[in-house]
This record gives sequence, C-alpha cells and structure tokens, in this order.
Amino acid sequence: MSETPLIWIIDDDDISKYVMNRNLRQLSVTNVIEFTDSTQPLKILSDNFDSTDKLPDIILLDLYMPILDGFQFMEKFKVAIKRIKKNIQIYMLTSSFSSEDVDRAKSIPEISEYIVKPITLRNLTRIVDNVLQE
Repeated sequence: MSETPLIWIIDDDDISKYVMNRNLRQLSVTNVIEFTDSTQPLKILSDNFDSTDKLPDIILLDLYMPILDGFQFMEKFKVAIKRIKKNIQIYMLTSSFSSEDVDRAKSIPEISEYIVKPITLRNLTRIVDNVLQE
C-alpha cells in the first residue's frame, strides 16, 4: 500500500463529509473519494476485482442513506468481497444509538467497527494507523 490509504466516504450528509475530510487533511490523508449513495461504489468494486489500486483501503460508510442504506450495501459487499483480492476495512458511521443497529452491525464480520457520528480526529487517526501498520 502507498504511504496514504485510499479512503471512500459513502455518506449523503455534506456536514459529515466536510468534518471527515477536514480531519483527514490534518492527518495528511488526501486520497479520498466521496459518494452520496452506495450504488456507484458497488459498481466500482464489481468492475475492479483485480485492480486493487482502484479499490479503497478504508470505507467510511453511513448507515442511513437514500437508495441503499449501509446494511443493504454490506449485503452486496459480502458477495463482491469473495472476488476482491484486497483487505478493505469498513467503518459504519451513524447518528443512531439504537442497540438494534449496533447489534446488527456487530453481527457482520466485514464491518470493522460501528462508530457514532461525528467521527473524531482521534478515531480517524486510529483507523488510518491500523491500515498503515498492515
């Protein structure tokens, strides 16, 4: 992997994306692609199974979005990941404190962590450091 990970932010909330980008810039992470829903990222994943340089190291995935929510994205991701030759860490982000959402997220092994928004600089530092240490 390069010195800076490729991060996909899949979130329909502009304020959340702004905060995440601002914090990532403080960490000198500028290799970030934003999506307002999860359909385009799924297409990119399915079109690039063997092109790991086009695939993210980290996905910051909002739970509640239009078209496909975070859980629906994960169902499709679990199918795609079988053909992908890259370890992609997924962090589910939400403003929901629902124990049902937390339990459901924890039951999906492909989700590295469930984080309540707003994501902090400290959390992002830990996430980026984990990927860089791989």
